[in-house]
Amino acid sequence: MVARNDNETGGTAQPRSRAGEAYQAARERTSSAYEAARGRAADVTRQAAVYPVAAVIGGIAVGALLGWLLPRTRREAELLAPTGRRITEAARDAAQRGVDAGKQQIEEIRSRAAQKVGEAVVEAVGGGGKD
Repeated sequence: MVARNDNETGGTAQPRSRAGEAYQAARERTSSAYEAARGRAADVTRQAAVYPVAAVIGGIAVGALLGWLLPRTRREAELLAPTGRRITEAARDAAQRGVDAGKQQIEEIRSRAAQKVGEAVVEAVGGGGKD
């Protein structure tokens, strides 16, 4: 009977040790994966601190790509259509103001140039007669 108890104890101890080993291995893999993810996140954070503009542009690019890939819902169209129209109108207004300001500057430059040419002609004609 003693021999049978040893076999039974040995039989149940072996599955328990296998389960413990599997648990420990899974725990180690999870821990190493967590540490690797933390390391990568720290690297990305450091790079974002060094290249903040690139990080922002990259974020915008990823967001635009996801927005382009995901299907548009009817509710989204209902909610965002007014905002899109306002943004488009504001962009058109800003572009028109830029064009108008550019035209005004060109006219000012032309006016100054014509004035300078006129002054130079008067000076040349007036200066040539005195000699």
